[in-house]
Amino acid sequence: YLSVGSYYFYGRSLQRIWGLNSNGGGAVFSAREPFFRVGADLDLNFHDKLDVYGLYMYGHDNNQVPFMAAGLNEPTGFLSASPATFSGGFIQADYMVYPWMMAIARWDRVSSTSDLLNGYLAGTSSAPSTPFYSPFGSTRHRFSPGVQFLIHANIKASFEYQIRPQQVVYNPGSIQANGVPSQLISPFRTNTAVSALEFVY
Repeated sequence: YLSVGSYYFYGRSLQRIWGLNSNGGGAVFSAREPFFRVGADLDLNFHDKLDVYGLYMYGHDNNQVPFMAAGLNEPTGFLSASPATFSGGFIQADYMVYPWMMAIARWDRVSSTSDLLNGYLAGTSSAPSTPFYSPFGSTRHRFSPGVQFLIHANIKASFEYQIRPQQVVYNPGSIQANGVPSQLISPFRTNTAVSALEFVY
């Protein structure tokens, strides 16, 4: 069988900041930032041996940012900046090799220029503001092959290996006058391997 679906979500996120009003007094400014998500999903099952399913999503945020007038140390409101957009999804295939053995392969992809810029800025210091190193590009791929074994009716063993996206670290000693790093360490991957043994009583 083959099933295909789609979805759409629209909302407004509420942001509040403390700033200065036109009279120079303290005030709380609120902005309701519109955003939407749209996408599709599919599931293909072939003779109960092969199951392929996946999802795609596109996101759009209006990206309202605080505005600070010249000579002031507090924001005076919000301005609409360039929209923040991203797209991505995954596709996974499960294949029943034997009644007691299943092979799995999953591919994830996310494309986000905003994530690249945020990671790029975080990488300009010796202590990044995020728990991850800056991304190597605006598009990130991850491939995860795995296998599961049904040892007994209530015992399952599994193993998965993740080939993760490339990342970079900028040399903090090479920051130019404009704040842009001129040197980066060779891109690297922090691949991971996971094994598990599950019991059901």
